[in-house]
Amino acid sequence: MPLRLVPTFLVALTLLTASVAQAQTPASARPLVCPIDGAEVRETGTDGRASPRMYSDLEVPTEAYPNYVVACSKCGYAAWTQDFERPVSGELSAWVKQYLAATARRAGSEPLYAWKHMLQILDHRQVSLRERLGATLFYTYVLKRRRPNGGQDHALEREILTGRKQVVGYLTQSLRDEPPKSARARLEWRYLVGELTRLTGEPAKGLPMLQEVCKSREEAGYTVGKLACEMADRAAKGDCWENYRDGMFDATAIPKPADPAEAPAAAAPAPGPAADK
Repeated sequence: MPLRLVPTFLVALTLLTASVAQAQTPASARPLVCPIDGAEVRETGTDGRASPRMYSDLEVPTEAYPNYVVACSKCGYAAWTQDFERPVSGELSAWVKQYLAATARRAGSEPLYAWKHMLQILDHRQVSLRERLGATLFYTYVLKRRRPNGGQDHALEREILTGRKQVVGYLTQSLRDEPPKSARARLEWRYLVGELTRLTGEPAKGLPMLQEVCKSREEAGYTVGKLACEMADRAAKGDCWENYRDGMFDATAIPKPADPAEAPAAAAPAPGPAADK
């Protein structure tokens, strides 16, 4: 059953059912068996049950999504919970052990690291553009929920910024090469590109896309059309900020890391052609 999501950026995620629908929590919290080393893995963050609570800040259910991805604390292999026990190729197994084992223990206990491992694996496997798009967009919301009340974590904001830029790239490529069939869906995706571009510090670049959706607001639907007009107004004023919980977050106000250790970690290299498709 596809995830029940509320509008704003996540309105586009309902169109990515091929990738996101895989990320359902299991009916029970039984241990999962790693397909690489046979270690038992348990979900982190929740007891495996999705919360029905929907937040007024237009978020997904908090109790559910940190648990969509799990990682093995022995080798570092990570995947959607539903897919975790599926067999993997010898090539992928060797790659995981070589590049992800060093942070395996952390990935096995911290949902954010489990997500990072899975995104690297998806990239190495060269899975479909839609699956990478869905996973990366979801990951930006995992990060966003980590924002502290009443303050700003600059290292976290840089991670969110990096993820959003990657999503914009995936969406742009998808609109060019694999666009949704319906006109409304295409408008929803254009809104998402325009708004994420504004939030990554380029309001002038995102403005034409937001204006386009605003002009077609009846076809885009009430929620997306209304948001597009509001965000186009912000972009026209050069605003890059967003309201979240009790704070305002502005990509242009994020300082560069003073400590190189704070810089976003580069993805592990993926040598040679991917074999695990």
